[in-house]
Amino acid sequence: MKISFLIHTVYGIGGTIKTTLNLAEELADRHDVEIVSVFRHRETPLFRIDSRITVVPLVDTDPASMANELEHPLHQQPSQCLPSAEARFREYSTLSDQRVRDHYATSDADVVIGTRPGLVAYVAQFAPAGAVLIGQEHMTHNHHKQALRSQLYEHLAALDAFVTVSDGDAAVYREKMPLPATRVLSIPNSVPEPPVAPSDGSGTTVVAAGRLAPEKQYQVLVDAFADVVAERPDWSLRIYGGGSERSKLRERIDARGLHNRVHLMGPHSPIEPEWAKGAIAVSTSRHESFGMTLVEAMRCGLPVVSTDCDYGPREIIEDGVDGLLVPVGDSAAVAAALLRLIGDEELRHRMSAAALANARRFDPSQVTKQYEDLFTELRPQAATRAGRPAFAPEADCVVRPDGELTVTLVPDREGPAAYDGLRLLCSRTDDRGDQRSYAFDARGVAVVPAGGEFAEGVWDFYAEAAGSGRRVRIAARSVDQRGPLRAEGGERVRNQVAYRLKDKGFLTMRSWNRPAHAEAGDIVVDGTRLTVSGRLLGAAAPSGDPVLLLRRRGGAGEELSFPGSREGTDGFRVAFPAGGPAARQLTRNDYWDVWLRYAPQEPPVKVGRILDDVVDKKGVYSYPPSLVRKTRPWGALRKAVRKVRGRPKQWVRVRPYYTVSNDLALTVADVQP
Repeated sequence: MKISFLIHTVYGIGGTIKTTLNLAEELADRHDVEIVSVFRHRETPLFRIDSRITVVPLVDTDPASMANELEHPLHQQPSQCLPSAEARFREYSTLSDQRVRDHYATSDADVVIGTRPGLVAYVAQFAPAGAVLIGQEHMTHNHHKQALRSQLYEHLAALDAFVTVSDGDAAVYREKMPLPATRVLSIPNSVPEPPVAPSDGSGTTVVAAGRLAPEKQYQVLVDAFADVVAERPDWSLRIYGGGSERSKLRERIDARGLHNRVHLMGPHSPIEPEWAKGAIAVSTSRHESFGMTLVEAMRCGLPVVSTDCDYGPREIIEDGVDGLLVPVGDSAAVAAALLRLIGDEELRHRMSAAALANARRFDPSQVTKQYEDLFTELRPQAATRAGRPAFAPEADCVVRPDGELTVTLVPDREGPAAYDGLRLLCSRTDDRGDQRSYAFDARGVAVVPAGGEFAEGVWDFYAEAAGSGRRVRIAARSVDQRGPLRAEGGERVRNQVAYRLKDKGFLTMRSWNRPAHAEAGDIVVDGTRLTVSGRLLGAAAPSGDPVLLLRRRGGAGEELSFPGSREGTDGFRVAFPAGGPAARQLTRNDYWDVWLRYAPQEPPVKVGRILDDVVDKKGVYSYPPSLVRKTRPWGALRKAVRKVRGRPKQWVRVRPYYTVSNDLALTVADVQP
């Protein structure tokens, strides 16, 4: 088979690069292997690459190279194919889109593997027909932002398999992002046998390795080692790696008086000779998708003390057998575990032998066998998928006032047979485990009933193919939204508005579902006075005069209250001075959410505008600002800010606006000179 790995860059240093090279080298014994490096940012790779592996760089970003393409016109344009929430989105461009597309347009690869979220999207879009499509997860489901998980869903649904590095993370993906047509499983990273003899355990050095980054929590390790040194001053700690936390760690080491016992060694490659110098390995990470350093240390014969974080360590270390697991963030527990191993040489040697034996399951030959079995299993599925015509459903949608939706597929060239067994799938973008499914009839019509318990949020619409479980986003040809213009609140305030997603044209629905709600009417800005009016809906019984609440968003929580008046049976009106929130401005841009307390003993409800057809009001409903003059700095924090920034601005702008969920809010900002 020909196997193609698509990687961000193979020219740097990091866990994903290393594990990709380990797997590729083992596969090269029996297969044709290439590594497609989207970027080449230096002339030669930092890791040694087996000569049997073909490296294909696509975009030259090495500033020292005469051929660098940093100023290429297409490289100045943002990517159109990568998820915008991808952490490295800004590094990609129309040029990278084009180069990846062009490479795979003429590729004869049998298997294509994407090694990070954005590249999984590239694989789903550009890999050759008939190839087995695999995505790898080197982080975890919970590590990614919700926006990225939402954008990735349709691409994951197009894969044959999605591989995590731990069973725990695979289980989370299966629960949170159901993908019936995509095999979701775990295969650990591989770590080859080290080229040095194992540690003999006779030394007095504890070794840690990894990026000096906040999630590694090295400050916990430094504090723990202060306790270790207090009892065993003959032992020392070496921390290998580079990163943004180096200066902070140096300060902490010096503050604890550990400069003779704790040493920052910097990055080392290969790292195995450094592990072999130690007697114990330690990790204090807050989270680990896998834990490459743990396996590296064990393969060098070191017992490991590690925090029991999600997900890797507990699947690598057998507590009490080849290492010790301790609670996350507990420096005392780390110190106690280290002292236990330091003080019991027999235990240390017994765990060392167990670590060597147990870590062999991560040998590249064993891990590679799992991948080869997966390739073989998936090839018939990929061939069948390639033999089917492209499935690109398009539909018209009608929304009734009560929220019922009728979705009618545009006739397919194959006629009514194309609808056999086809189902409409509604999937909530912020919780893919929350899904609804409805059958299309023989005419290609599916009905989403009114009053369905759709949780509040955005819902994507898919056509799910019979048998295979393959699901494809439905494109919207037209959406009749006249129904929501006549929406009314009942015992529960609901509204379901289908719409055409602007950037890609997909059929999407925004749902609101609240037991009680304050529907905003006119918002009046009269000089420095703002007036909010509206009506109370749902299961809410007004009592006494309403009170408008402004709640500061963010860490510095604060609440302002302003009394108002009732208008008829369910109406309200509240006027308040813009100077209220302006006088409590803490940053250049403060945000206040608007709530209504309709009865003294009842919890407040959000004020918003949800009973119409406008899904995104932020760009449609625009209100003039109220300008408030500053006469003095307010509060201790403002005084501190003034010392840093100089004299505060003389004017503050207070402007009402609607949030992405169509709830009313205020922005309080300095007026720029």
